[in-house]
Amino acid sequence: MARRAMARTMVLLLAAPRGEATLVRALFGSSLFRQLVVPHARATMVRTAEANGIPWRECLAWLRGARAWDDGALARVQRDGVDVPEYYRAPFHAYEQGNLCWEAALEQELAGKAVGVRNFPRAPDPEEAFRASFDAALDSLGAACPDGGAIVDLGCGTGTSTRRLAARFPRAATVVGLDVSPHMLAVGRALLELAPRATGDGEHSAGDGVGAWVSAVAHDARVSLEHAEISATRLGACSCDVAVLSLVLHELPPAAARAVFREAARVLRPGGQLWVGEMDFETDGYRKLRANALLYSLIRSTEPYLDEYAMYQSAGMVDDLFDAGFGVVRLAAATGRHFALVASMPAADAAPVGGRVLDDRRRETAMADTHLPTWQAAARKGSD
Repeated sequence: MARRAMARTMVLLLAAPRGEATLVRALFGSSLFRQLVVPHARATMVRTAEANGIPWRECLAWLRGARAWDDGALARVQRDGVDVPEYYRAPFHAYEQGNLCWEAALEQELAGKAVGVRNFPRAPDPEEAFRASFDAALDSLGAACPDGGAIVDLGCGTGTSTRRLAARFPRAATVVGLDVSPHMLAVGRALLELAPRATGDGEHSAGDGVGAWVSAVAHDARVSLEHAEISATRLGACSCDVAVLSLVLHELPPAAARAVFREAARVLRPGGQLWVGEMDFETDGYRKLRANALLYSLIRSTEPYLDEYAMYQSAGMVDDLFDAGFGVVRLAAATGRHFALVASMPAADAAPVGGRVLDDRRRETAMADTHLPTWQAAARKGSD
């Protein structure tokens, strides 16, 4: 009955005049409606994954049985004195406790697969296509890690992006992922220890200690996942060559983003680089989404800082990078809805403050929007 009521309400809202966007936002902001919308948003994510051949429930069952996910698992990764910022306690991604719960951590890499499918629904490996698009855009902007370099992945979650960085830069000496959620880190460390095969590559069963996961995970002694708040990393000044923010900024209020930029500048060596991959609200796809009060409110129900990020990205983000100490900021399109950014610290022999350079290539590198329509769970095969 609740679902039917929600469906009837959505139909009415879709037919409402555009001027009633305030009413829509107020309705979606109510706790009662969140109880209906948030489970619907999560169900859509699961449906998208399974409609595209991602065995969400099967993989989740294996991971649940692979370890004991309890307070002991948290204690093994937690460091004393790491404070959880207030903004991080908000409900994220259809989880009432946000990233501070086992459900979010166990499902994060499954959700990542679903995000890949939505962005590149026709690709043979959608998540690979999605992540590779950022790699290519970053490369075009001069992203580089020196041999023997140190990479820090800020807001690493369970370490999907951390492991990818290690694979992309085999000559890096260390690749450290940092996250404030001990749940995410516990799952990420377990995956590194279990080193599962990818689904479809051999038999597996819950509790066998090894098994199959949505992506193959390989042991790599250079990779570590550590408990830290990303605006207070505890890393030494000038200790890293590359800092990475992979789809993290849209989950931060602007004040937190500014603090993270300052911390990245502090830990980077002269000439070091910050790499960012993010949603681009200046693309047509996100402009249209934001103009649709109903659909945008659905997205915002799982992304509490999305509106603030959308405004910040267009006015404030680049200035804050310069204010943090970066001298050159370059941007390029990564997908039809995302950008890549490389911000470089001045070299040791650079001139004093004053040389701020912005190189925005998004217009000339703009791409077609391949994102799956909101109402579809899978691409229609055989048609474009």
